[in-house]
Amino acid sequence: MKNEVAIPMPEAARNELEALRKKAATTQIDPELEQAVGFTHFDTSASNDNLITVLSTKEELHRLASQTLVRIKSREDKRSYLGVVVRGPFAEPNAVPANSTMAIGVVTHGKKLTYTFEYHGRAEVELLGEELSGVLQPPRFRPRPQSPVFILDEQESAKVLGVGGELSIGSVVGYEKMEARLNPRDKAVLPRHTGIIGTTGGGKSTTVATLIHRAQQSGIATIVFDVEGEYTHVNKPTTHPAMLEALKRRGKQPEGVKELHVHHLVGRETRNPQHKPLHRFSLNFSSLSPYALAEILDMSDAQQERFLKAYDVTKVLLEDFKIFPTTEDQRKEALEVDEMATGYPQMTIQHLLDVVNAYLYVLSDEGRSDGRPRSRSASRGRSAERDDSDTADEEEASASLSSKGLPLKSVFKTDPKKVMQQVRAQPSRNLISWRALASKVGRLNRLNIFDMAGTEGVNYDAMLSPGRVSVIDLSDTDSPVLNNLVIADILRGLQERQELSYEKANREGGEVTPVLIIIEEAHEFLSASRITQMPVLFEQVARIAKRGRKRWLGLVFVTQLPQHLPNEVLGLLNNFIIHKITDGAVISRMQKTVGSIDESLWNRVSRLAPGQALVSFSNFTRPLMVAVDPAPVKRLLVE
Repeated sequence: MKNEVAIPMPEAARNELEALRKKAATTQIDPELEQAVGFTHFDTSASNDNLITVLSTKEELHRLASQTLVRIKSREDKRSYLGVVVRGPFAEPNAVPANSTMAIGVVTHGKKLTYTFEYHGRAEVELLGEELSGVLQPPRFRPRPQSPVFILDEQESAKVLGVGGELSIGSVVGYEKMEARLNPRDKAVLPRHTGIIGTTGGGKSTTVATLIHRAQQSGIATIVFDVEGEYTHVNKPTTHPAMLEALKRRGKQPEGVKELHVHHLVGRETRNPQHKPLHRFSLNFSSLSPYALAEILDMSDAQQERFLKAYDVTKVLLEDFKIFPTTEDQRKEALEVDEMATGYPQMTIQHLLDVVNAYLYVLSDEGRSDGRPRSRSASRGRSAERDDSDTADEEEASASLSSKGLPLKSVFKTDPKKVMQQVRAQPSRNLISWRALASKVGRLNRLNIFDMAGTEGVNYDAMLSPGRVSVIDLSDTDSPVLNNLVIADILRGLQERQELSYEKANREGGEVTPVLIIIEEAHEFLSASRITQMPVLFEQVARIAKRGRKRWLGLVFVTQLPQHLPNEVLGLLNNFIIHKITDGAVISRMQKTVGSIDESLWNRVSRLAPGQALVSFSNFTRPLMVAVDPAPVKRLLVE
């Protein structure tokens, strides 16, 4: 309006503004803030606990790479937090929303328009904890808004992640020099048991070969149940071109393990027959739990009942024939035998088969007409209802009976009357079940793997020598049942011998040798379908796993079919090396099992390149994406 007059600013206000201008001109930015990569944003109604939004300039955007460790210094309350980038970094426009028509038009017409909006970076950071007196504690609060965020250097990141140690698995993705390492002598790591999981071609076998090499270098006694014979040549350096090139990039040389011993069952071949030392071995029937054996042979309830009856009669006959027990100490040993874990001392499969054949003879027409009246129980046995599982091999089993009398092949043949006396003292019926049982035990006996003359049993003391690699070559068995027998027997023997070594070390103040047991194709040994049928066998494995944690005995289960492993087995594992998995249902199940891995890492599992793995070990602060080191040893490729 024409009559308005400008009123001059009061001198006091003018002086105050001038003072602020001079102060702003002379104020310098805190040198520490110069290193900040971004600042924490305000929370919204959509904010999540333990997740913080960090904003940065577009120039700093590239530094907030996924899985990068950061430190957040909360300005107002002077608290310090550590976190990791789990989502982003994302680029967002400054002027308009990213989904606005204007932003979309600018981007889609990029050929015609050189103009674009200024943008900033956004990342989501998961809090690992609050730093209190140099110790990371669970966070009780959240960083305040506009708190500076700093990138941790590799040395400090390695310390925070807990990746220090002598045994290297590979290099951590996203870092130039950081390696995923662990302490091979820490009871809280490898004895907590490990799962190596992934589809075919994802790099599991290379990881196993690398682990064998590194464990041997660390003085660990390593035992490998090798169902394909892949690791029977690991004493030689690799000649595979791709491995040689990968080793060169990592600055490493091809190198075989120094002390390889190859073991194979008597009567079976090995994929490295020229290797020295080469050990043929047979199993001791007396070391197998009768309950586990019944499960592995898939006996029906009727067959198992008769099997255990024959087993008890055989024990009585061993004493009658003065085989075992013969001394007072042996009698005490016999009373202490836990048949859920092991078998009866000095019993052979032929002893048991003789007793089974004796029952068959007693229930046969010839046995019933040997001067004794035909019993009602025997009559009922002949007319009993046939079970499908019993009749399958009736004809084959019948051939084991001799027309001239009772067929015995063990030491029991020296006095058949004693055998018949004990068999008749514990009568049974149902000839069909006995025939089916005789068929299964007879087939097992014809495998010629038990108590074979001229072959030694497994030398567990030698296997448990520091730095020794023992490969149990099962490539020529062609039978999951036979593989399971071998694995169950050797696992039990290793656990018993490690128990003795542990007790001796405690008495004498020495050290026990760390042991690593690797089971290939674990889904065939402990599948979900087998667990319900083999509770005794699983209980043996669970006992080994639980006791092994204190006695430095670690298990490694390797499988490309984790969906076949029951939750009971996965529950035994604390460490995981997860290679590529393409089945979404399997990934979903593994997410529930391995709860420490965030969703951003699981989203990458289906896209992992060969050799890359999601690694979660008990000593790591959080799971890591790792490029597993190439194997320097020779590995036979299996089609």
